[in-house]
Amino acid sequence: MKMLKFLTGTLALAVFVCGFGCSFDTREYSKVIIEPRDYHEFFVRAHGEIISTQSDPVQVGGNVRAEFTIAWMIPEYSEVKAGDVVVRFDNADMVQVRDRSLLQLERQQSSIDNFINSSFGERIQLGHEDIRVDGEIDIAAIYTLLDDEVFSRNELIDQVGNLEYLRQLGEFIQWQIQTHDRRHDAEITRLEANLEATEQQFETQQETLNNMEIKSPSDGTFIYGSTWWGTKYAPGQTVWRNSRVGEIPVKGMIQARLHVLEVDAIGVEVGQTVRMWLHSALDQEITGKIVDISHIAAARDQVDPTKYFTVSVDIDNIDADLMRVGSTIEAEVVTGELENAYLIPQQAVYIDKDRAYVYVIKNREPERRYVELGHSSPTLIEVVSGLEAGEAVSLEKPDELDEADESDQASSS
Repeated sequence: MKMLKFLTGTLALAVFVCGFGCSFDTREYSKVIIEPRDYHEFFVRAHGEIISTQSDPVQVGGNVRAEFTIAWMIPEYSEVKAGDVVVRFDNADMVQVRDRSLLQLERQQSSIDNFINSSFGERIQLGHEDIRVDGEIDIAAIYTLLDDEVFSRNELIDQVGNLEYLRQLGEFIQWQIQTHDRRHDAEITRLEANLEATEQQFETQQETLNNMEIKSPSDGTFIYGSTWWGTKYAPGQTVWRNSRVGEIPVKGMIQARLHVLEVDAIGVEVGQTVRMWLHSALDQEITGKIVDISHIAAARDQVDPTKYFTVSVDIDNIDADLMRVGSTIEAEVVTGELENAYLIPQQAVYIDKDRAYVYVIKNREPERRYVELGHSSPTLIEVVSGLEAGEAVSLEKPDELDEADESDQASSS
């Protein structure tokens, strides 16, 4: 009994002393055991559609700088023949403007005619007055030549004064005629210039009305065009001269255009293989090669800010009847294929001054170790060197690891 009490007291004292002098780390880190994989394929998911690489444009014609409001469009992907009307514009406002110009033309022509008639009457009147004064000048000149025995000297002086007056009056009438002719010519020039300007407006408006329909340039499938901000044209939208409201793709001249999320585009490069499935034929796998990647990621519309890289893919074997322009696609971009490789989750890798490192768990304690990386995907990354099979790598960064301890571990590794 005494021995039992002694052992109990000794154990309690040992636990008490140890509480001040030591601690036991019982934490279990989330970890992954390194094992080589016989084969692994890195791929990135994408989606997109079939686009045309060669097509006949369907665009607003004419040389008129005007706005056109789309009133009607033939349903997209409709089969059309050359000459079929595919787009109509709202012409109600333009008809009213054209009719007002036509009325203005009639008024201006009437003003020119009235002015010509009025000016002609004034010119005739001035001509008659000029003839009358010339006649009176001739008569007055005769009287000034008569002998003073027939008329008194006072009468002769009056005739001379009258002759001078008539000559001055004649010069004044000549000035009136010249002024009238200049005013007539200037006014006619002004009225005809206004008429010509209105005629040009009328012709422009008439040309605009003549382009209120767009016809298909060739046989094929009509595809809607897109606006500057990526949305497709639709009734109610405004377009301008030469706006490409649609296209007629040349059959078989197609390409795949894919959209890859910016955060998923790790390792996507030109030349990589792409596997694709049309939504209209999910049982058939289509393959191709990447031929172009956009330089920057951008949002696809003004509503959703999510950014995507645009990837162009040449299709290996084109089936023109199956692969129609506008068909939607699900795809996988193969970014790498590895054999006998070490792969760990992206979350287990950290970067320090362009050097990658992980935390290896040994004896339940984490230690930093620098590694060399290879291929990567949004979730996994290849470790080329720095790890061995069977080692455990922590999936979380230790919070209580002292900086000095990390430096010692790094220098020793």
